[in-house]
Amino acid sequence: MAEIVRRSNSQVLLLLSGVILISLSGIGRSFDAAASGLTRAHSGGGVTVKATYLNPHSPGDVRFQVTLDTHSVDLDEYDLKDLSLLRDETGKTYQSTRVDNKGSGHRGQITVIFPKVSPETRWLELVIKDIAGVKERSFRWEFSQ
Repeated sequence: MAEIVRRSNSQVLLLLSGVILISLSGIGRSFDAAASGLTRAHSGGGVTVKATYLNPHSPGDVRFQVTLDTHSVDLDEYDLKDLSLLRDETGKTYQSTRVDNKGSGHRGQITVIFPKVSPETRWLELVIKDIAGVKERSFRWEFSQ
């Protein structure tokens, strides 16, 4: 019985050591840094819009998480499916195919989904129109070939 308890204590200690090493190694920070490199922001009209490119290396559809944040504007009136478009370097535009909403009122998180784009695309620009009196907000991501 003493051998089982000693073995269990050793396993717990090993597990805790691993957790501590991972947290100290900065893995969490490198993930945040990568995510922040995919996020763009634009403030105007009392609304801050942040757009994060969720799947830049995916061969499928194109997804962005859009966060609208304000203390003075009711965001429920804005339908990002109708107000968003995606543009590439050739000038081709893509209409959103679907929008998933979370939140309402003064803070909303929305996933805006567009159809697949060419794998040779050099840059993409998410355009969000007519939010809080701002005619157009543009968020651009460039890709290395």
